[in-house]
Amino acid sequence: MKRVHACSWVTVALLVGTVAAVLMAPGGRSEVRAQPAGTLTIGVPGEPVGLDPHIVTVFSSLRRADLLYNRLVRYNERMEIVGDLAASWEIPDSRTYIFRLHRGVRFHNGRELVADDVKYSFERIADPATGSPARAWLPPFESVRIVDRYTVEFKLKHQLASFLSNLTLSNMAIVPREEVERHGNLHRVAVGTGPFMLDRWVPDDHMRLVRNPNYFRRGLPRVSEVVIRVIPDEASLLAGLRAGSLDMAHLSDPAVIDLARRSPGIRVQQVPTVLLRTFGFNTTRPPFTDARVRQAIGWALDRHQIVELAERGYAAVSGPIPVSIREWALPVSALPYARPDRERARRLLADAGYPRGLTIKIQTSPGFRLLPVAEVIKDQLREVGITAELEVSEWGVWVGRWVRRDFDSMVEIRSGGIDPDGFLYRMLHSTGPVNNFLYKDAELDRLLDRGRVIVDPQRRKAIYDEAQRLIMERAPVIPLYSPYDTWAMRDRVRGFRQVATAQYYYLEEVSLGGP
Repeated sequence: MKRVHACSWVTVALLVGTVAAVLMAPGGRSEVRAQPAGTLTIGVPGEPVGLDPHIVTVFSSLRRADLLYNRLVRYNERMEIVGDLAASWEIPDSRTYIFRLHRGVRFHNGRELVADDVKYSFERIADPATGSPARAWLPPFESVRIVDRYTVEFKLKHQLASFLSNLTLSNMAIVPREEVERHGNLHRVAVGTGPFMLDRWVPDDHMRLVRNPNYFRRGLPRVSEVVIRVIPDEASLLAGLRAGSLDMAHLSDPAVIDLARRSPGIRVQQVPTVLLRTFGFNTTRPPFTDARVRQAIGWALDRHQIVELAERGYAAVSGPIPVSIREWALPVSALPYARPDRERARRLLADAGYPRGLTIKIQTSPGFRLLPVAEVIKDQLREVGITAELEVSEWGVWVGRWVRRDFDSMVEIRSGGIDPDGFLYRMLHSTGPVNNFLYKDAELDRLLDRGRVIVDPQRRKAIYDEAQRLIMERAPVIPLYSPYDTWAMRDRVRGFRQVATAQYYYLEEVSLGGP
């Protein structure tokens, strides 16, 4: 088996003049393009906790890192893997990956990026002392070998079909050794190869990023600076857009999104994300030890109504693999619980010994819009004789109970990358690190074990189709929907491409028009 992949990015030198940028293309010819200009001002609700891409875990930090660093590969808006720092790559066998880097890529400190930087970055991620969350996404390496100055080879100890997809994560950024050694970590400095460079960070207020004049992608970025303002209140984000103090805002509140859609001079751009809203059960606690109770709840829920009432329609009903991952996700109509069947739910409850219904507890929190979902579920379950008691806690308490598996049932928001292995193995294999349902199923384990090592796409698809059906039938968790990633922006903002991962790197292509 031998596969070769390439992307068309060209490394160029950028010389900035007063009116135009002169770009030296291969062969010595030059092109004259308009000089990037203007300040793109973005409003976001979350403050980063640090900038070291190998260590941070929260989205607010990782999204900034998307603008400051690059990884070997990334996804485009069609959810296809394309090169980032890798000009091409080759997979000569199922355990070997060879990446050839763009030449002339420079870190923000001026030094050229070379293969040794890739080797160092992955050794740092894999080192337990680093404490990198990305370590869980990497297989053990037999070796990471420098082939030449611009080529690096990864030899895996065992096959991992999701390896290439996992390299798209923001945590997989390539960093310079000397800056880590100088500062200890990169939480307060940022020395990447990305389209923008860190100029100023005022905590809880704003971050100013300036254009990288030596960026390796021709003609990018298209603005001279990006200012990211932290505004926790989404109504204030919309007010900033309306007043013109913001050009773009990242929104999640459905009520504010509705208002943005009705605001003159503002447009809303949305895609379903790779996140998954779920309603899951601690399968070691009665009554959820009985699959019939879990199945009854699945048939009782109207997931389309949950989307309408909890998200005002800004989400897509999904199965166990987020619907946005079109290559792998089975259509909702092909899976159980596509539409509610409450008579069937009542029969299942009676068969399980609850002809008069039962009472359950749902752990939830106002954070990440969990509470509105739990409230709709409570109302729907009442129709089949299930009384749901909501245990509402603040976010820190909710997380603590999630970590300890201290719940009967719980509304969650899940993420897991793009490959189905990232979602299903971690969440539902009996040894999965985030199998908070404590679910053990030997048949599902066998499917998930096979799916992560078989690299043939057609064989993998058949495995994950079967796994999705099995998960829905045995119902340790009820997948609800994938929420939309939503940006509101003024009409002068042009060229923004969204990816289902909600990563920010395509802000490098944004330009600003008139007022």
